[in-house]
Amino acid sequence: MQITFLGHAGFLIETQHALVVADPWLSPHGAFDSAWMQFPRNHDLAPLVREKLEHSPKERFLYISHEHKDHYDPDFLRTLTKRDFTVVIGRFRRTALRDEFVAYGAKRIITCEDSQEVPFKGGYLKLYLTDSGTNRDSALLVQADGQCFLNLNDCKIHDRLPALVAEEGPIDVFTAQFSGAIWHPTCYDYSREDYAEHSRQKRGSKFEAVARAMETVRPRVYLASAGPACFLDPSLFHINLEPVNIFPRASELFTFLQHRLAGKTPRLLEPMPGDVLDAGLGEMVTLAPERVTDENVSQYLRSYAALQTRVFRERRRNLMLEEVDRIHERLREEMQQKLEAFSLADRVMTPLYMGLIELPGQLIRVDFRSRRVEVVSEVRDLSRYTFISSAADIVRVLDRKLNWEDFLLSFRFRASRSPDVYDASLHNFLAAEIEDLRAMCDTTLATESRKERTVVTAGGMRYAVNRYCPHQGADLREGWVEEGRYLVCPRHRWRFDLQEGGSCGTNGCSIKAECLGKEKDEDSRGATVEQRPGM
Repeated sequence: MQITFLGHAGFLIETQHALVVADPWLSPHGAFDSAWMQFPRNHDLAPLVREKLEHSPKERFLYISHEHKDHYDPDFLRTLTKRDFTVVIGRFRRTALRDEFVAYGAKRIITCEDSQEVPFKGGYLKLYLTDSGTNRDSALLVQADGQCFLNLNDCKIHDRLPALVAEEGPIDVFTAQFSGAIWHPTCYDYSREDYAEHSRQKRGSKFEAVARAMETVRPRVYLASAGPACFLDPSLFHINLEPVNIFPRASELFTFLQHRLAGKTPRLLEPMPGDVLDAGLGEMVTLAPERVTDENVSQYLRSYAALQTRVFRERRRNLMLEEVDRIHERLREEMQQKLEAFSLADRVMTPLYMGLIELPGQLIRVDFRSRRVEVVSEVRDLSRYTFISSAADIVRVLDRKLNWEDFLLSFRFRASRSPDVYDASLHNFLAAEIEDLRAMCDTTLATESRKERTVVTAGGMRYAVNRYCPHQGADLREGWVEEGRYLVCPRHRWRFDLQEGGSCGTNGCSIKAECLGKEKDEDSRGATVEQRPGM
């Protein structure tokens, strides 16, 4: 098995009889309305991938993990004129990705259920799905030629890894996201100190998730991928230069892993786009002529930004006042339609204020409790969530050139919240499309209806808790205990305080912890969560 790194989360996997191209993100306009750019740049690999997908004599597969445009690159895929390969995607409740490939004209589309195998001569590939709320993603396993490659990319299946390894056997090559892919705290109005502290917490949590996954998977090789993009729009370039942010480079992860895993690390490799790994030998052939290092990264980014100047010059647009007024009205109508489809509105205690930079005295106030949308001249609630963007940016969502998730990941807005508490329902309201809101609410209710209980031990005490995380249903039996009292979810690392009834201090959710008394010797066997040292 030969694995060519295509940049970001992209791979070209060649076995004796098959070829799998996974998440090729290659177009020079980047992703999320050109907010994200491939880092390092990889546009020169597009001809290689095109040649392989169109003309390789092997059985050819194109795998797309999910809709996010740093994984699904329709601009590049449109350059393929011969489309007789097999497209492999997950069978998600939201059908937008499948619908786009049907329109694309691929010869064969396989929409996989969770854990479904797709066989080919000499091996198979298998998808593992998450489909909860706005989180629709998949992980890829390729088993062939006596080697196994597991690519989690952005997919949070950490609670399922023990069962996966037990079923599939040794994993030779492993990769998983280690960098952020969210707009908190990047788009929030924090002080520099608070911004740095939130970033440290998120980065540390992400690193710890990778370390624990490695302890379970025990691969021979870890490939750093799904790492940071870069931000070359002049209005976003400062994100690259923050001394602490949620977009670390692989060298920072490797330093953490070498300390955290105490000499039990697999071989850690940071490939450049175009490098090739021989999975059998565990050896990397470094073919990329350009290497980005800690020493040259700042100059590299500035030179890269200069090459992309035309992209950002072309996307600028000046709007007349009448256009801004119409965009404001359309945004108000969009919020009203969303609210009508949002059956969980009574859970959101704080109103949402949305505004346009061009119209500072006309804020759209969404009151979830009264199910009312109105225009007000100022913020009038102490508890509130505010969201401000330019008309020229948000109109691209209203024109359906971007979906809401893509826009939020463009980072072209500012947000604040008081109190500074994460509200999953409000988050989902913002990120979901109107047509998906009802299904998203139903999924949330279905997750919460799972009331199975389990027992965990922490600090010498036993606690009965809900087995499944109220966020997205992760199995908390695969979680861990920190500081003798916090049960940590293995997917998103939410921390539930067992000594405070199982509440989560950052969002108010609870796993209904009930103290059963002190741990006994016989209780140390059975349904307990392993206690490992916290961060």
